Amino acid sequence: MSVPSIWVLSIFWTGYGILGILGIQNIPERYRYKSWTPDYMRANGIGMVIFGISWFILGIVLKVHPLPLLPGFGLAVLFSLPAFVYALIADRKTREERRRADKEWREKKKTK
Repeated sequence: MSVPSIWVLSIFWTGYGILGILGIQNIPERYRYKSWTPDYMRANGIGMVIFGISWFILGIVLKVHPLPLLPGFGLAVLFSLPAFVYALIADRKTREERRRADKEWREKKKTK
């Protein structure tokens, strides 16, 4: 993966994360208009910002110290771990609400 493509991806995810923090994010219909939706979008946005910033730093590291393809992918996985860990923590906080919303949505679809 080239460094400019890593930077483009990092800018995209950081921008989309900022939109999520601001509450402007595309989420599934069944999760909209719930009391916990702003917290859910904010948590998703923070995770995307963490991912984008870590990949931007990865791009800087690969620009300064070029690596072959396989070690570069390993480094990409390593730099993605903070966002992955945050996503697991954020997922646990909203899991029950999302399950309840999924169940309500399925029941609503059956009645139509």
